[in-house]
Amino acid sequence: MLRDEMAAEISMRRDIPMEEVEEVLDERERIVEEECKCKKRKKCIVGTLLITFFLMGAACALYILDKKEKIDMELTIKKYVDKYTEKLRSLQAQLDK
Repeated sequence: MLRDEMAAEISMRRDIPMEEVEEVLDERERIVEEECKCKKRKKCIVGTLLITFFLMGAACALYILDKKEKIDMELTIKKYVDKYTEKLRSLQAQLDK
């Protein structure tokens, strides 16, 4: 059912002026849009928090392993930074072509 048809039907059944029905429907649409924005924002915040906690856990694990002398944190970090830096450079080179 189209919005205009729905407004006409409500106006006719409830004996309410068409303008008031349209105002209520407009307000309802604004509320629904605002709720969607809030859900998207909440989802973004939760995702950011999850990523942050994951990275904090990884950093703690590296620190603990370094303290127990199981790994050398400087070499490990340098190795992965170099690896991903090289990947980014290759992607940039592909984009420049």
